[in-house]
Amino acid sequence: MSMKAIIGGMLLLASALPAVGATRIYCAAADDVVKMSIESAFAARDGKRLVHFRGITDIKSPEAPAAFRNLKLNSAMLKQAWMDGNDLRLQIYTDTRDANPFETFELSVVTKSTAKDPDRFNGRYMLTVSSADQKKAAPRTVPVSHEAAIFCEIK
Repeated sequence: MSMKAIIGGMLLLASALPAVGATRIYCAAADDVVKMSIESAFAARDGKRLVHFRGITDIKSPEAPAAFRNLKLNSAMLKQAWMDGNDLRLQIYTDTRDANPFETFELSVVTKSTAKDPDRFNGRYMLTVSSADQKKAAPRTVPVSHEAAIFCEIK
């Protein structure tokens, strides 16, 4: 059985197969606007869930709100993680709750495994940081909207 099939089962929670060789996932990107690293382990009990999700994003853009310039990512921010065939995707979200202005941080990671190495995933990340005077106010200003390359690796 391929590592890709094992990882797919873990991320989709659709397979009862144990995570034989895979213990964690690691993603990284660095460009003129953002530098980030993301890491998560797989649950030891069932090998299906991502646990101890963490990471850091440094937004270099001077327009970025102070709350998100050096953001430490945690498990509560990971809203979705899934694998569909060769695709690995992560959705990360956080906001400033009841602060004024109300600011949001949305990061989507969309990658595809490489034919040469099925444990390596290349793709893009999309980062959107928005701000509004009130939580439900529209329109929102978008001081940071950025898309660039990212890679992830199953180790």
